[in-house]
Amino acid sequence: MSFNLNDSILAISTPSGKSLRAIIRLSGKDVFNCIRNIFVFDDCEEIVYKKGFNSYQGNIYIEKEEINIPACIYNMKAPNSYTREDVVEIHTFGSPPLLEMLMETLLSMKRENNFEGSDENEGRIRIAEPGEFTKRAFLNGRISLAEAESVLHIIRSQTDSELLIAVSNLKGRLTGFMNEIQGELMSLCARIEAAIDFFDQDIELISFNEIRKQLENIKERLCMVVERDQISRISYYGVKTVFVGWPNVGKSSLFNKLLNRSRAIVTSIHGTTRDTLEADLNLDGINFRIVDSAGIVEGKDELESIIVQRTYDSTENAQIILFVMDGCMEICSEQIKFFETIATKNKIIVINKNDLQQKIDYKDLPSVMKGYPIVKTSVVTGEGLDNLKKIMVSNIFKNNIDTSASNIVFNTRQKIILCRAYEILDYVLSSLDEKIAHELVAIDLQRVMDTIGEVTGEVLTDDILDIVFSEFCIGK
Repeated sequence: MSFNLNDSILAISTPSGKSLRAIIRLSGKDVFNCIRNIFVFDDCEEIVYKKGFNSYQGNIYIEKEEINIPACIYNMKAPNSYTREDVVEIHTFGSPPLLEMLMETLLSMKRENNFEGSDENEGRIRIAEPGEFTKRAFLNGRISLAEAESVLHIIRSQTDSELLIAVSNLKGRLTGFMNEIQGELMSLCARIEAAIDFFDQDIELISFNEIRKQLENIKERLCMVVERDQISRISYYGVKTVFVGWPNVGKSSLFNKLLNRSRAIVTSIHGTTRDTLEADLNLDGINFRIVDSAGIVEGKDELESIIVQRTYDSTENAQIILFVMDGCMEICSEQIKFFETIATKNKIIVINKNDLQQKIDYKDLPSVMKGYPIVKTSVVTGEGLDNLKKIMVSNIFKNNIDTSASNIVFNTRQKIILCRAYEILDYVLSSLDEKIAHELVAIDLQRVMDTIGEVTGEVLTDDILDIVFSEFCIGK
């Protein structure tokens, strides 16, 4: 992405399509002059020179079409705006043709007019690139890089708990934690460098044992928050819940019933589901990422082997397994063996087709299954579906999975960086056993601080910025 900070930028900041209201946002130099030239108001000079936040009701005149468009103008003077630049928001009707005309008028103004007091080489008015408003907020010191990424998380939140987590990070929770770790590393590094200065005077300002103790404490806290992130990630990215079982036990039918829509193809033919299907299910404010998998059969050919392998792979990182069985069929030894191979402890046994003659009873279940929640369901009558939902939710809290915003959540980029910092710390601790020179310890600690700085934005490259802001939509 190529960003020219001298340019003034504009974009439609509301979703595309017809709507009652829409917002066009402008940021940069000359945006007040730009609005003054097309906004019909009693005192347009006030728009340019009045300080603070102000709003004005009037009309925008589009000369080409000779029409007046009713609009509210909201002015935010630098540096007290989101981007720390002069910002204008135009609130008007959400008609796509009308917005297109207005955008064309705004984009043509810099080329056609020399605004009072403006330098022709200062920049131009152009369409904002994806995430450019938030990027300017970061580059101008309004927010940290971690907080900028939280803006994207807020936009993509699907449940209340996801939103609370994203807002928590936007308020600086993640940045605060990173700064705290960096501060301790900086203090330790300063003491080590002081020890280097007094080395020839045989004065031990800090011992290897003390360095080790402090580094182990930092490593432990870093490890704890990364591990807790896996718990928080369940809330943020959805509780991965996988349907597994033999063909034609009703996995896809249950999948559709929980979603209340026909997402998976259901037929009486064995093995209708040939691949995994995923969908989001919101239960009591918790986002479940439910996965319908193909039935487990011994692969007779290459295709069936691939299908079965995908089912096995889907269970590896599942938070909850819904082990579905046909209540009309007796349990076979292969089902028991497969149940035992599933790694996660969060298993729910679903005995389906309860509207038909049953051949499975609780007493028939092997001992390895009796310790898990069991629910009987019928897709035909709807029996047990509400109970299944309740068990899924209670399973989360029973296993102490925190779905609130109390924890810090890292995205994939941040997680990779923290793992790298953790590995460097681990290396430093190992090297202390070899009594390496204090100078080398200080160099390695600086590497850790620089690595953590990639999370907060203190250490930056163009590649990092491209990765962060490439996922934003235009207007944010």
